[in-house]
Amino acid sequence: MPEVTAARVPGTEPTDEPLVEIKDLRVHYRTTKGDVPAVNGVDLAIRRGEILGIAGESGSGKTTLAVALLRLLRPPGYVAGGEIVFRPRGSPPVDLLELDERRLRALRWKALSYLPQGSMNSMNPVMRVADQFRDVILEHRRDLRGDVDAMIRRLLRQVGLDKNVARMYPHELSGGMKQRVLMAISIALEPDLVVADEPTTALDVTIQRVILQSLGDLRDQFGVTLVVISHDMGVHAQLVDRVAVMYEGKVVEVGDVRQVFKRPQHPYTKSLIESIPKIGEAPWREEQRSRVP
Repeated sequence: MPEVTAARVPGTEPTDEPLVEIKDLRVHYRTTKGDVPAVNGVDLAIRRGEILGIAGESGSGKTTLAVALLRLLRPPGYVAGGEIVFRPRGSPPVDLLELDERRLRALRWKALSYLPQGSMNSMNPVMRVADQFRDVILEHRRDLRGDVDAMIRRLLRQVGLDKNVARMYPHELSGGMKQRVLMAISIALEPDLVVADEPTTALDVTIQRVILQSLGDLRDQFGVTLVVISHDMGVHAQLVDRVAVMYEGKVVEVGDVRQVFKRPQHPYTKSLIESIPKIGEAPWREEQRSRVP
C-alpha cells in the first residue's frame, strides 16, 4: 500500500463548511436502445479548502460527474435531475443547474475553474501561451489590462515554469509543461473551486510527481478547493484529504483518505486499493507461468 501523505497547508486546512453540495444528481446518455444512466443519484459535499479525490475505474461516472458540475455536458448526455448548490465567496448560494448562460459565464474561471484531461488537446495551437492567459484574465477583469503581463510571469513562476514560456506556442512545450500552463490558467483569477480531471494522464512518473506537488501548492498559495479525478489510487494517497469512490454511477464510499486506505468499507474500494502494484510482488507473467499448461 502506498504511503498516504495528504497535503495539509497551515491556515488553509479544510473546514466543515460546504462549498458545493451535490444532491441526488442523475445524468443520463440517450442511445438508440434507450437512456443509459451514467451518474445515478449522487449525493456529495465538497468542503471549502479541501482537496477531494474522486476515484473509480473507467466508466464509473467520474468525468461525467465533473462535466455535469461544470455545466460542460454535451448531447447525448443530459442532467435528468438533482441539484448542485455552489457557494462562491461574497455571493449568495446558487444552483448551477438553474443558471442561464450569462450568469454561468460570469462564474467560469473567476469562481469555478477546470483543469481538463488531455493537456495536449486543450490549448489553442495557433496562439502563444501569453495570449491564452490574456483571453481568460481580461474576459473577467479588464481592470487588470495594465498588470496582465506581470501576472502571467508570476503565474508561470508559481507552477515552476520560466517566464519565456509565455512567448511559446503549445507545440513547443512538453506534455508536463502544457499541463502546468493549464494549471496556471485555471488559478489565474483565484477561483473558489478547481476541478482537475485525470491531471497526470499520459505523463511519465517523474512529471506526475511534479504535477501532484504543483496541485498541492495551489492550496498552499491560494487556498483554493480542489476536486481531483483519477482512477489511480496512488494519486489520491499522495494528494487528497478525502476520497469519494464511484462505482456504476454511484458514490459507494466517502471518507478521510487515511481511513479509507486503512479500513475500506466497500468491497469495490478494497479491490481498487489491492490493484495498486506493490514492491516485491512477482510480475504477472511469472505468477501465471505455472498455471499455463
